[in-house]
Amino acid sequence: MGRTIICCVLILVLSLVLAACAPSSTQGPTAWVDQPLDGARLPLGPQEITAHGSDLDGVASLEFHVDGAPLVRAPTGGGVLEHATVGWNPSRPGVYTVSVTATDSQGNVGPEARSVVTVGVVESPSLPTPSVGPASSPMPPTQTPMPSETMPPPPTGTPVPPTATLVPPTSTPPPPSFTPTTPPPPIIVSFEANPVQVPEGECTTVSWRVEGGPTEIYFDDEGVTSPDSRDRCPSETTSYTLVARGPGGEVSQSLTVSVIVDAEGPSIGNVQQSANSVYCLESPSEITISARVSDPSGVRSVDLYCTLDEGGEEWCGGFSVSGNIWSVTYIPQEHAICYGTMEYTIRATDDSVRGNVSWWGTGSFNIYEY
Repeated sequence: MGRTIICCVLILVLSLVLAACAPSSTQGPTAWVDQPLDGARLPLGPQEITAHGSDLDGVASLEFHVDGAPLVRAPTGGGVLEHATVGWNPSRPGVYTVSVTATDSQGNVGPEARSVVTVGVVESPSLPTPSVGPASSPMPPTQTPMPSETMPPPPTGTPVPPTATLVPPTSTPPPPSFTPTTPPPPIIVSFEANPVQVPEGECTTVSWRVEGGPTEIYFDDEGVTSPDSRDRCPSETTSYTLVARGPGGEVSQSLTVSVIVDAEGPSIGNVQQSANSVYCLESPSEITISARVSDPSGVRSVDLYCTLDEGGEEWCGGFSVSGNIWSVTYIPQEHAICYGTMEYTIRATDDSVRGNVSWWGTGSFNIYEY
């Protein structure tokens, strides 16, 4: 039965400790006084007070008080767990109450944390040394008439003086030592390019976000702010670096933007024509030529070139597109030749910076005058 009660008490105490340390985003952030600790004895002179706060909405500031009077308000980085160290110079010895409260990013103020300290060395008084009086003289024995026989003399007693026990003075423990806390370096939350792959001659947008109190940020050797972004149009695959510096050190991160180089002309295939012969003067007719043309950079134009029987080449028209099928209609009446065999080729140009060209050939059809 006794062991059961002890286990229940331990579980209750552990639950209360966990509940006290868990930050609450609805009741304001929780604050702790890290230095000086409650009950500490400090020498008279400049001191440092260190505290930290925690809240799911982020800690915006820590407010320090001494005996209820405001000392200083220290802004923080807005993280879930933040800390701050401030100076305090008590003017006289005494007992002081150092307190701190935290405010989250929503303006909620959390409960107050306290630490009662003693400033100035207070020596405990030494106990007086008890005085030792002189030894009392023994009372002389009562004279009794001696009998006729000789009696032996009574023994002589030597009194023992009282022993005094001295109590040494109580020594004051030295004040606790304080080790300054080194802040962490800045944090690169994001650093990305959109898109991360670009065709030759096109651009990308590089953006970033840095937190943790950076004092300097450099992108591609240019001083920048956070959050921020820059447009870059690389001619080849390029790596970019972001550097952030703060009181706690330096961090850096790199990313690579790939450039897609298109050095080939469009692909031309599946060439078809609607007829093998057309008429020019009587019952004039026309012929339609089509082809499937594609390119990773896109297709800028497709053109038809004709070669006559007498020799010589001329432009016979430009293709129009529907999906990736390009087509052109040839009407003999619109050209100088109205008879013979017409041979043709197809020229396609892509939409890259280089303007790559490819050719397809050769097709032919007959032209009849009547």
